[in-house]
Amino acid sequence: MQNYQMIVDASKCVGCHACEVACKQEFKAPLGYFRTVTLYQDSGNFPNVKRDFLPLMCRQCTDALCEKACTQGAISRKNGIVKIDETKCNGCGNCTRACSIGAVYVNPHTNIAEKCNLCEHRLEVGMKPACEETCVANAIEVIRLKEDIPMTAKPFINDIRDKPSTLHIGAKKTMKNKLRNGVRFSPLNYEIENWAV
Repeated sequence: MQNYQMIVDASKCVGCHACEVACKQEFKAPLGYFRTVTLYQDSGNFPNVKRDFLPLMCRQCTDALCEKACTQGAISRKNGIVKIDETKCNGCGNCTRACSIGAVYVNPHTNIAEKCNLCEHRLEVGMKPACEETCVANAIEVIRLKEDIPMTAKPFINDIRDKPSTLHIGAKKTMKNKLRNGVRFSPLNYEIENWAV
């Protein structure tokens, strides 16, 4: 039995958003909805400025708040992956409201909850998840063995109840300011309209 775990190295991320695009293409996510998002944060003053990035998706929590919130028994965890059973989901949105980082959304066309499942269908045939395969900086990796976990990898926790299986390297704690507990990933997180201000 495999136990998949994702490692995201934010210190390598260049903010290209290829992971977001690959994920949207793989799952045909509706316009304005994301299973994967890349947050950014600027620091410093000109000319000493820096932009940090944080690729973020469902962290496959070991004690998932979305699973606890689901009244239909549509969410379960197996092989390290928190899954949604489309045949049981009624689109109530309890899971979306429960997720502290907003990694779950209800598809407006199908009325079924959707989130990252580590591209389980690809893993089962020996392929890498779409985000990992597309990442130009090798910042995303799905591992199968505990001994492959880098010493610097830590959980990115947004709520005291979070128990992420996905681990991050170099994730800035201040990135939490970009997230709203129980609010799905927003296409407005990139705030491009403020760049010239």
